[in-house]
Parts: sequence; C-alpha cells; structure tokens
Amino acid sequence: MELLVFISKSDQSVTPILAAFIKNGISGATVVECEGMMHALSQDSVEPPPIFGSLKGILNQGQARGKMIFAVLSEEKIPVAKAVIHQFLGELDRPNTGILFTLPISSVEGVHEV
Repeated sequence: MELLVFISKSDQSVTPILAAFIKNGISGATVVECEGMMHALSQDSVEPPPIFGSLKGILNQGQARGKMIFAVLSEEKIPVAKAVIHQFLGELDRPNTGILFTLPISSVEGVHEV
C-alpha cells in the first residue's frame, strides 16, 4: 500500500478528480484545505524575512486556498490515480499546478478497497 498525496493549487479541480477516482475504482480519499508558505506569510502578522516581505505586495491576498487529497491505495491503483490527475491538470511541471507524491505504508488499518 502507498499513500498518495496531491496538493492542488486550484480547488476547482478537486471535485472532477474525485469523481473520476470513483469511476476508476478509487474510493476513500480524504480532502483537506491547505495554503502554501507564501500565502501563509502574507497573512501572518509577524514580519516575514526581507525576501518574503518584498514579495508580500505582489501576492494576491484574496487568492483561494488549495486542497490536499490523501488516498491510501494499492500499488496497482497509483498509476490510475496519477493518470486521472494528469487528465484534468496535464503535466505538473508548470508553476502553480500542483504537487503529487507517494509514500510507502508499512501498516494500515480501516482501509477497504472497492
């Protein structure tokens, strides 16, 4: 089993991805709202380091938060999940698209595959 973590800059992409997960036999994902480091620093009342302070005015402070998808999947489902994400977002090498990674899981309880 592996933990798939996908952090999307656009929360609008999450619902179609989750719907496609279900169509492809992937269920049980968890979605958490999140924000990136630069956005968090722009909202913080503590004075950020000088490099971040100069960027503070450039940041769009009204920007929506991102979403993080967690899914515990069998190794066979990882390529399927990646393909679904790429279907909606293309390659993730473009800035502000998202981050995708997996981690091996040595033990898991409570996960039931469809």
